[in-house]
Amino acid sequence: MSSRRDDTLTAEIARLDGLGLGALRDLWRHRLGSPPRFASAELTRLWLAWELQARARGGYDPATRRWLKQLSKSSKADAPPTSAARGGLKPGAVLTREWGGVTHRVKVLEEGFAWAGQNYGSLSEIATRISGTRWSGPRFFGLKQGER
Repeated sequence: MSSRRDDTLTAEIARLDGLGLGALRDLWRHRLGSPPRFASAELTRLWLAWELQARARGGYDPATRRWLKQLSKSSKADAPPTSAARGGLKPGAVLTREWGGVTHRVKVLEEGFAWAGQNYGSLSEIATRISGTRWSGPRFFGLKQGER
């Protein structure tokens, strides 16, 4: 691969760091088709970077492709996500939590959650942004019992 193509690929991957989940999903749709469901911005960013490199450099060798294909047939990896991925929540439901004197409302979407004008792949990501510390999203929003 030429140095110029390497530089272009490096710049393209570096640009991913500045994109939010919505922009990453738009880029995925434009380049690869339907984006992954329920993936955080960070995971989507990593997958996109891998895909860009794989397309530029050829991806997996044939033996690895065969092994992955065999592995996917023997697992339920290709089964569509169920509502369990959203904790049994149905799209349209609204979760409410007061934190620091502010009431936060999160809407359940077909593919993740919406809060403060942005889409997120997980409740935990939202809970962490609200609180400033790492939280289990379902616990933060009162969907799971446990100590705080």
